[in-house]
Amino acid sequence: MADPWEHLQSTATEALNWLWDDLAKEGRESAVLAPLAAYSNAAAWLAGCMAMSDDAITRKLGAMLAGWIDSAEHVNLLSTLLDNERKVFIEDSLTANSVGEDIMFAASRWSQQMPGEVRDAGISVLAEMIRDALHGTPWNTVHWAAANLHVATGGRHAMLSELHDASDVQLEGQEFLRNVVAALRSGDHASLDRFVTPPNPMCEMSPNDPKYSAAQSLWAATAAAEASLH
Repeated sequence: MADPWEHLQSTATEALNWLWDDLAKEGRESAVLAPLAAYSNAAAWLAGCMAMSDDAITRKLGAMLAGWIDSAEHVNLLSTLLDNERKVFIEDSLTANSVGEDIMFAASRWSQQMPGEVRDAGISVLAEMIRDALHGTPWNTVHWAAANLHVATGGRHAMLSELHDASDVQLEGQEFLRNVVAALRSGDHASLDRFVTPPNPMCEMSPNDPKYSAAQSLWAATAAAEASLH
């Protein structure tokens, strides 16, 4: 019998193109990734594998998958993915920023829609992205991260205080983030709200969808890998 983890990896690899072209480009990736994430151990393993790819699209899909994983056992997953992209950023800021956007959305989902430790971990990742931007890694969606952190914490987070007091040097070249800082300093909640960017909503896949059979194969492979742990 084939190793269930190898089978999951090969099945996921075969799914990458249609997951991206047919679903993610239209914001419908949750139709496949949310059911997959219910198998939290296998899903976290798969997201971690995808995060190590040289291909940015694969890493983006891995971050999207991670955003649906609601498990206290895997609360370090998004932080690990962000750390991977920090290393990429040094040589390739364009693709690192592209993947970073999906990490930001995943962290926002955790911070707004998940309970307990997962919510706290999402908040921490949003704060990490702000810290990075103030100290040499200017994520291009950090203004969204800041606004989403403000929503998730009611404006009460130490990183928002640090952002409030950021110097012009720290904000250099980050005009959108500078606008968020101006809103923080003036207490302009209406302007802050305009920067809030929620993650894509949950979608469902019809059994009549041309890719439904392929999605079922991916779900089955994930379930088998999960079951092998018990």
